[in-house]
Amino acid sequence: MSTPTLQQLLSEYDRALTYTSDLTADLTAEEVTWRPNETSSAIGWHMGHQPAVAHFMVRNLTAAEARLDPPLDDLMDSATEEAQRGDLPDLDRLSDYRNTVAERVRFRIGAIDEGNVGAPAQLRVIAATLMVAVINHEY
Repeated sequence: MSTPTLQQLLSEYDRALTYTSDLTADLTAEEVTWRPNETSSAIGWHMGHQPAVAHFMVRNLTAAEARLDPPLDDLMDSATEEAQRGDLPDLDRLSDYRNTVAERVRFRIGAIDEGNVGAPAQLRVIAATLMVAVINHEY
């Protein structure tokens, strides 16, 4: 079995993003924010948590770029207690956040794939492992 290329991993990442989008496309705002109790996370939290983790990994392992939305990053961090995850943003903000993170992931992994980074050989290994983790987390 061969090791997937970064471009193949980016394609799988896009499939994973589409899968999540398809799962949530017909949900209402009430369904996305519904929680059976305060110790459960809403679907909307997971929709924000997936990109928060992806961007955290990209910016901390490959390029020290700034946080995209610090209040949203904090809310979507799994270190935030479930009881404090009730005030979720609207669906448009979640969608924008997901799209912006996906653009940053594609940009950074693309730069690594093209060798437009310091330590390209090392970052290629890191990027491949990172992408597998991000893809699995998205699914």
